[in-house]
Amino acid sequence: MTAMTERSDVIDGRGAEDAPMRGKHAEPDDPMELRGVALPATRAAIEDMAYAFAEEFARLGRDERWLLGVFRSPFYAGPHQAHRVLGDDAIRAIVRECLQAFGRGRCDEPRAAEGA
Repeated sequence: MTAMTERSDVIDGRGAEDAPMRGKHAEPDDPMELRGVALPATRAAIEDMAYAFAEEFARLGRDERWLLGVFRSPFYAGPHQAHRVLGDDAIRAIVRECLQAFGRGRCDEPRAAEGA
């Protein structure tokens, strides 16, 4: 038994057999049913996605080394797909552009109050 199985077998201290909705199938028109859909992506769409990832992390105060590591790591599926499609040089240029525009601080470091 894996750790994942052990955790999913207990919900709020109750056994899995007491879990609400266990075994209920979603209705065909259920808007809350999770559905995965593969969409074709053009090179331009993937470039836009790479900009979005780079901008978000630049605004969070991450540096170039960290950002490039995210794009190169298969653990991060979206950024890694962009790296595979666009290549290292294009990703490096996107990261540098976003860092120049948005990389001015870190959100996890409190700023000193003005006049203090």
